[in-house]
Amino acid sequence: MADRLFEIGDGFWTIKGSFKVAPLVDIGTHASLVRRADGSFVLLDAYTLTGDVERKVMELTDGGRAVSAIANLHPFHTVHVKRSAAQFPRAKLYGSSRHVQKAPGLTWEPERVDSPEFAALFAPDLEFTIPRGVDFICADEAKHFSSVLAFHPASRTLHVDDTLMWMSVPIVGGLVFHPTLKAVLEKRPGAAADFRAWAEELIARCGSVDHLCVAHGPKMVPLGRPIAPMVRKALGKVDRVLAAHEKRHG
Repeated sequence: MADRLFEIGDGFWTIKGSFKVAPLVDIGTHASLVRRADGSFVLLDAYTLTGDVERKVMELTDGGRAVSAIANLHPFHTVHVKRSAAQFPRAKLYGSSRHVQKAPGLTWEPERVDSPEFAALFAPDLEFTIPRGVDFICADEAKHFSSVLAFHPASRTLHVDDTLMWMSVPIVGGLVFHPTLKAVLEKRPGAAADFRAWAEELIARCGSVDHLCVAHGPKMVPLGRPIAPMVRKALGKVDRVLAAHEKRHG
């Protein structure tokens, strides 16, 4: 698919790009550009900008000089990290411990994206939440469930990687939690309850979210739709998974 830049408004742009899992299967990927109150920009997730999208982003950011930070929010989204860092050499780099492990030659900031210290650096322009009751970095590298979800209050937008996905299929489609949830739930009593409690907090927070940016799926999820009911429905779809985990682990 061709790269596209979408302006949501109030200082938020999202980039829809290409990511192929097979020669003819492009599931897409994304990044988002956020303008902070001080006029600087933050890139949420890394993506190699090219062509018209690169030109537009560079125009917005004074040739990239105004991009002060790149926040890599998904531990397993690492393909574009080095190239994105090269495109914005002035930007401070933030990532998970896995990002640091995969790209040790880059200069990483000490605050990891799953820490309160990281979240405090970007308040109040951005708010973050991380799923509870699941592995943030799963030992099985095929399981890509958890990530840091980012809220942009000014534009009422949620930026999320694999944790939530958009399925463009009849009946079972729409917003869903990543299918690896069963595998990444922590093998301990209370893990399912912790995840459910986090999901309820997410639903409450999404009461003031109108726009949804997901990594994989269509070029753009329709804007202006109520997000909270969609997350509620997604939680209902995994109720059996959570109940089975509670039956086994408590």
